[in-house]
This record gives sequence, structure tokens and C-alpha cells, in this order.
Amino acid sequence: MSTTTSLASWPWRMVSFLLWYIKAFVLANVYVTLDVLRPKRRMKMSPAIIAVPAASESDTEWTLISCFITLTPGTLTLSISREHKILYVHGMFVESRESLVEEIQEMEDRMLRALRRSPGDLSRPIRVPDVVPVDEPPEGEVR
Repeated sequence: MSTTTSLASWPWRMVSFLLWYIKAFVLANVYVTLDVLRPKRRMKMSPAIIAVPAASESDTEWTLISCFITLTPGTLTLSISREHKILYVHGMFVESRESLVEEIQEMEDRMLRALRRSPGDLSRPIRVPDVVPVDEPPEGEVR
């Protein structure tokens, strides 16, 4: 895609992302509302914290993807590791970690294609670094 084509399509990509996000936002609201109004449905709640490899680079991109995740009912951005390009996200209805990672990465891809005048490379880290919980001492260390 040439630079001219990228610039010409940029406003349409922004509108397309916003419409897509509004749809995702409304569906997430319906899902959470149904969970609140139907007590039997709460049994399906399966919260989890996941690490999501990210493609964001600038402060603006990191801030926006964090906001979009947090604004979507049922998900919350807990932390960002810019060094490792990882988002740590809490999900309320995690049927499969892989599917939540895919959903968040789809949101990020759509956002980056909309924000960047020339989307370019959307590569992510392949391996998620090992994370040691704060309350556990590093290996070999005794508290």
C-alpha cells in the first residue's frame, strides 16, 4: 500500500475501528448485564489474569489499548511491560486464555491500523517472559 493510499484510507480506517469497537462494547455490556441479572448464570464466571503479547509502540498506543480494554466490560488492564511488549489483563469470563488473547490482539490490530497513517509491522513477541508473583522470592533466595 502506497503512502498516498494509506493517507487516503486513514479516516475510513478510524471510522471502521470506532464502529467495530462500539459493537464490541455494546455486546460486552449485554453479556455483563445478563450475568448480573441472572444469578444462575454467574456459575459461568471464570476470572483469570493473562499475559497478552502486544504490538503497540508509542505512549499513545499503549495508553489507548489499555483504555479500550478497561472500558470494555469484563476486562481490565492491570499492568503493561513495555520492555517485553506485554499487557497483563484480568478477564471476568475467560473460557479459554487463548481466545481472550486473540480477542485483545484483534482489538489492538484494528486500533493500530486505524491510528497509524501507515500501519506497517504489527509484530508481537513470540514468547511471554516468566513472571514471578510479588509474594514469591526469586529462585534460590530465602525470606
